[in-house]
Amino acid sequence: MSTKDPWEGQEAFRTEAGSGPGSPFRGPNLPLSLISIIALAGLVSFLLLVENPFSPQAVGETTSTTTATSTTTLGSDTTIADTPTSTVTTVVTEVTGPSGGGDISALQLRLEELATGIPFPVYAGSIPGDDRIFVLERQGRVVVIDNNGLRTEPFLDLTDRVGSGGIENGLLGLAFHPDYASNGRMFLYYTDSELDSRLSEFSTSGIGAGVGDRSTESVLFEVDQQGIRHRAGMLQFGPEGNLWVALGDGGLGDDSSQDLSSLQGNLLRLDIDSGDPYAIPADNPFPGTDDGRDEIWAYGLRNPWRFSIDHETRLVYIGDVGQANWEEINVASIDTPGLDFGWPNFEATDCYLPSDGCDMTGWESPTLKYSHESGCSVTGGYVYRGTAIPELVGHYLYADWCNGSVRSFNYVGGQVTNEWDWTEMLEGAGKNWASFGVDGDGELLLVNSIGTVYRIVRG
Repeated sequence: MSTKDPWEGQEAFRTEAGSGPGSPFRGPNLPLSLISIIALAGLVSFLLLVENPFSPQAVGETTSTTTATSTTTLGSDTTIADTPTSTVTTVVTEVTGPSGGGDISALQLRLEELATGIPFPVYAGSIPGDDRIFVLERQGRVVVIDNNGLRTEPFLDLTDRVGSGGIENGLLGLAFHPDYASNGRMFLYYTDSELDSRLSEFSTSGIGAGVGDRSTESVLFEVDQQGIRHRAGMLQFGPEGNLWVALGDGGLGDDSSQDLSSLQGNLLRLDIDSGDPYAIPADNPFPGTDDGRDEIWAYGLRNPWRFSIDHETRLVYIGDVGQANWEEINVASIDTPGLDFGWPNFEATDCYLPSDGCDMTGWESPTLKYSHESGCSVTGGYVYRGTAIPELVGHYLYADWCNGSVRSFNYVGGQVTNEWDWTEMLEGAGKNWASFGVDGDGELLLVNSIGTVYRIVRG
């Protein structure tokens, strides 16, 4: 088992062939220079997968054959080895109703382009009822798309404070306070010039003026990162008004995610309406104890790049980027704090450290996993709760950064059902999906890190 050398001045991108503690740069872990290579490989792989180019294909009720394509990256071994052909059969269970979603077998979807030419966008989001879409550029700007397209002037420019050397660093997360319309509070997560992680609060310059005020930054916390990768960065408010924050393990391949004295590799929950600079929700698992940091809600995560909370079902969906063999999505009730998702003891359901003989007691098994024959970097999405596509209500959509796949499932009664593949219909093959988002009307957005933001609409 080999380890990854640290970057030297951020120029060296040495990767391993999908094994060992030093993982490949997958999704937000991949250098921009590799995008065209990965995109081409993903396109070839996907063309082999798709049977019907004109309608969505259920993951189940058919037997599909896929072949992974070998690609070699600069300064590395192969990122996707010459893997054997695999045959997968899954039986789809149709579930209908408000939680399970409707019948999607005849549903046609397409992508509506909203803006392009954005330098390395990594996230897009909105304020409910607001027609503006706020897009994060990894280098440190928040830009706005409105009904007239991409605005010339940024909403907020933090490029002088954001350290974006290396593809996994930069301006990574944004959340507006639930009462933003009246208080102008917003929260951003970024890596600073030392590549340490920072959560900060900002306010608008004259509430309603439509511009963020750089001078109002108030730092809630900083994490002295022990590695140079796996930053995570997603922010979202839960139904009780608490702010949820995802942090990666730092990328050293050590047991940071199991060290409860550290914030790395954890999902945090903060009460930002109390305390100084915040308070701890009373039902966090470790408040006022010596067992772990008060902020922690769950731990044992590798790089939970994108998560989302479905307020209707009170479920959190966590897309955790994998290491050697597996990508995984974990679904859990927000009312069950203290969960251990297993990393680095486990990758999905496989022992990782140690490679065999590990004790599986007390850890959470992934809700869904897929192998690196089907992708290599999961981009977690959202449960659709919009109004324009009623058949899609209750379906969780997610993607893969490497091959551009877009898939969905229902989670009902603790089971994954209605698995579906939308990739061909959404022309996803070859696109590097950095993030999903939700616009002001509750419709889903898709962000391509090459520079384009789309809305998912009826075909």
